Amino acid sequence: MIKTGLRHCKEFAIDPFLTDECKVDISNVVMKLSRPALELMYYILNKKIFLNEKFVFDIADFKNFYNKKSNTSVIQSLGVLCFYNIIAKTTLSGVYWINRKVFSENKEMEFLENFFRVKGMKEN
Repeated sequence: MIKTGLRHCKEFAIDPFLTDECKVDISNVVMKLSRPALELMYYILNKKIFLNEKFVFDIADFKNFYNKKSNTSVIQSLGVLCFYNIIAKTTLSGVYWINRKVFSENKEMEFLENFFRVKGMKEN
């Protein structure tokens, strides 16, 4: 069972995705993600956050992007993406490492773009 929420995510001082151990089968992972976690993945793609090794997560911008009222599903989604090694917490509050390997391969990017197009994912 997935433990959602950020309190279950380990913090990393250095990028944990530099090793090959953090390889993610993205086609398998996205099929397991909840709608809110998929929305967060789409947000990362749409905002081109994956181009940097880490990012400051602006919860207000994300909530505005998807017209969310509460923080609960957003925080759970962050925890889910941490669980699946798509992002990881840094030692700084609100700053996350991004697993750029997920977004750097053409095959994975093509799959994600097609998946989100078919799912009808877009900002509200």
